[in-house]
Amino acid sequence: NQFNLSAGSCYPAVGDLLLGRSKQLVASSTCGVNSPQKYCIIGYLEAEQKCFVCDSRYPYNPYTQHNSHMIENVITTFEPDRKKKWWQSENGVDHVSIRLDLETLFQFSHLILTFKTFRPAAMLVERSIDFGQTWKAFRYFAQDCAASFPNISSGPSKGVGDVICDSRYSDIEPSTEGEVVLKALDPSFEIENPYVPYIQELITMTNLRINFTKLHTLGDALLGRRHGDPLEKYYYAVYEMVVRGNCFCNGHASHCDPIQNLRGDVFHQPGMVHGRCICRHNTEGLSCERCKDFYNDAPWRPAEGAQNNACKRCNCNGHSGRCHFDMAVYQASGGVSGGVCEDCQHNTTGQHCDQCKLFFYQDPHKAISDPHACLPCSCDPEGTLHHGACESRTDPVLGTVAGRCPCKENTEGVRCDKCKANHFGLRGSNPQGCQPCNCDAAGTLPFSICDPATGECLCQRFTTGQRCEKCVGYWGLGKSVYGCSPCDCDIGGSQDNLCSPEDGQCKCLPNIVGRQCNEPAPGYFFLPLDYYIYEAEHATSLSGSAPLVSEQGQDPALEVVFRQPSAGRAVTWTGPGFARVPSGAGLRFAIDNIPLAMDFTIAIRYEPETLEDWLASVAVQPTGVSSSQQCKANGFSQEPHVFALPATKRIALLQTPVCLEPGTQYSVDVYFSQPSASDPKAKPFILIDSVSNAVSTPKRLHLYLLIYSLYFEMFFVWLLFFCIFLGIVYRHFPSFQQGRKWVLLLGPSLEKSI
Repeated sequence: NQFNLSAGSCYPAVGDLLLGRSKQLVASSTCGVNSPQKYCIIGYLEAEQKCFVCDSRYPYNPYTQHNSHMIENVITTFEPDRKKKWWQSENGVDHVSIRLDLETLFQFSHLILTFKTFRPAAMLVERSIDFGQTWKAFRYFAQDCAASFPNISSGPSKGVGDVICDSRYSDIEPSTEGEVVLKALDPSFEIENPYVPYIQELITMTNLRINFTKLHTLGDALLGRRHGDPLEKYYYAVYEMVVRGNCFCNGHASHCDPIQNLRGDVFHQPGMVHGRCICRHNTEGLSCERCKDFYNDAPWRPAEGAQNNACKRCNCNGHSGRCHFDMAVYQASGGVSGGVCEDCQHNTTGQHCDQCKLFFYQDPHKAISDPHACLPCSCDPEGTLHHGACESRTDPVLGTVAGRCPCKENTEGVRCDKCKANHFGLRGSNPQGCQPCNCDAAGTLPFSICDPATGECLCQRFTTGQRCEKCVGYWGLGKSVYGCSPCDCDIGGSQDNLCSPEDGQCKCLPNIVGRQCNEPAPGYFFLPLDYYIYEAEHATSLSGSAPLVSEQGQDPALEVVFRQPSAGRAVTWTGPGFARVPSGAGLRFAIDNIPLAMDFTIAIRYEPETLEDWLASVAVQPTGVSSSQQCKANGFSQEPHVFALPATKRIALLQTPVCLEPGTQYSVDVYFSQPSASDPKAKPFILIDSVSNAVSTPKRLHLYLLIYSLYFEMFFVWLLFFCIFLGIVYRHFPSFQQGRKWVLLLGPSLEKSI
């Protein structure tokens, strides 16, 4: 230890760890603790005294308590008559332990036990490094290792850390002053690096425990009949116990001081080994096991030989007084620096407080260690990348300039607070800062730009919208050489004459499709003006088969199935629902609203409940005699007419026209049957929606001609009124221009009124 401490490792002197620690040394068994106890020795002379009294109720005193054999007697005092005192266990107890509890971690060198009696027939030594929570065996000792410790190898050791059973220190001879010696490191093995963790674990401890497990026993013949209890002569007795070691300082201290406020002798004896290291090399702790504050630039390591491995001071450029060690940072630096500064001041950041923090930049004329080196950025956070952070320092290699604002893609200016040309709406939430105008070239005035605040484009005539992308009352901007196209919505099929500016789609009435709303939707047709519907829910139920005569019995009730429209399902029925009719039954419809005498086509709307086809039998019966010559000439047979109702269809037409006339009430009896039912036992049903009639095609054309003639008459009446209006205007306004003006102003209003 006599060398320059700054040049390499240093270690405190080795001493007896028992000195000054009598209160920390305990035994599980001591003779005479509660009351005096008799014990005997083995002797060969008849006149020799063989039995004595042990009284350990008080500490040993050579004058008053010379029979006290407490455990503290084993501590070496170097007195001339040291063999007059010893520790002794109770008689006949095999399992006895002696335990030393240290106040901190110590480095253990070796153990020497000197016995007054026979050495134990079997014993083991254990150590702990966590204050007795866990224990590991140092060495086993036994006269017969196989019998006493069958699971422990009897050696020889193959490595420095092997745990074996040693039989050298367990013989019955010598009968007194026999020794047991244990060295922490077996000298027969060469240790290249004593500072590796597993070697340090072998030589450090917080607790030491010696367990005696078996006494040596002899024959009792020489004791004679005077001794009734042979166990009085079998016990453990130790003259002296030496535990050599030193304060464990990881090579960072050569001296140690006492640890305050821990149990121990009141007066520290000379030569006592203390446990608190006086640390060097910028380390601290009871065992110099960590670096001092702000000395964490390198990892803590124990001193090794000529390498003191001193802790390095952190470099925080004067902006912090605290740091911590980060192994990942240390390895990334190639083992140069691992200290990370904490709580950097003066608007700095980084491992060494060597950078300006976000939203600040380094003054090019000041060093980073200057308290005023970092200045605030002046960037507009709305138009700058990174929410207003500027470039932190000038670096020609990286092309950065201290304090320069990195503008978003569509912003410009020193502070990035303006939109570029043809852009508008500076917003911080926009990753590009400003959004492009995106004016539609087909609808925008040439060479114009949008408003930089609102983004509104300058539109041509008949276009509108933020980007001039819509037609005003027209559609298809830019899709033809004529610009926008007129909507031309069908006046009867659309809601108005306004259409979608993109595709010209008009707003159609229900069940009408097409761009101009001039086509019926699938499953629908345009209703003629002479079309009549009679709901099956309002019909009268008929039972039995199809009638052969005009009279037929009636069923007392009609089963109605109501159906409500639902989202996602097309409405394919009229009225509130259906009449549910079984096979063989029918319905009677009353017709009394015929406006003109003409031929009608009868249609039935239905929904089968099964996949089989049905048959319908229709009979039309008037209540009186026909008065129309036309219906008399085209008389419809009152005999039933049968036609098919296919399961794949929903409407069926009676191919034979029926002549109906006003002023006459008709009964239309329809019977339904399913001749090919798959299950003859099950009674099939069909859902009937309605029965309708429409004028047959030749008569309908005649009606349409009448309607068109009315339209032409109305047109000529309007033209007559308009000519009269023109005459009045020119009579009261001689000037041609004045008259023209009034015509242009009042003409559309008059046209609308007419």
